[in-house]
Amino acid sequence: MQSQIVCHGCHNVLRYPSGAPSVCCALCQAITTVPPPAPVMEMAHLICGGCRTLLMYTRNADTVRCSCCSTVNLVRPVNNIAHVSCGQCRTTLMYPYGAPSVKCAICHYITNTGMNTLAPMPSPMPTSSGSSYNAPSTSAPTPRSQNVTVVVENPMTVDEKGKLVSNVVVGVTTGK
Repeated sequence: MQSQIVCHGCHNVLRYPSGAPSVCCALCQAITTVPPPAPVMEMAHLICGGCRTLLMYTRNADTVRCSCCSTVNLVRPVNNIAHVSCGQCRTTLMYPYGAPSVKCAICHYITNTGMNTLAPMPSPMPTSSGSSYNAPSTSAPTPRSQNVTVVVENPMTVDEKGKLVSNVVVGVTTGK
């Protein structure tokens, strides 16, 4: 893969193989140092305490302001996020530990989390027939690979005809 940089001598655009520490210009013979690659920003998610919208933020943030309702949300460590399957449509929902219930953004069903403590509980594991054990459906991240569906419901907008348009995004992470 190739990258580009502007020569500091003649200001021509130079192409070079990615990872090279410097580039020598063929026109003016100036050596241009390649800056180190920008660090990859790790992202995390939380559910807004004001409007229950799923928010994305950089992992090192202390607070996140919701763009929908302007609530300033305190960021909890990642291990304080749990998952539960919606009691109606079976979509995987995220919620903070300790929340008594969570509302599904797809079908609007309110699922009780069964949380009476702040400690995580194991997730139900599917059997060979595809059904689940009768264990509580709350889970902490597990080392097993699994697909997780995340639903983000953004505020509705108005189209050019004046009609409300729903803004729902569904993301699926695949197990590795």
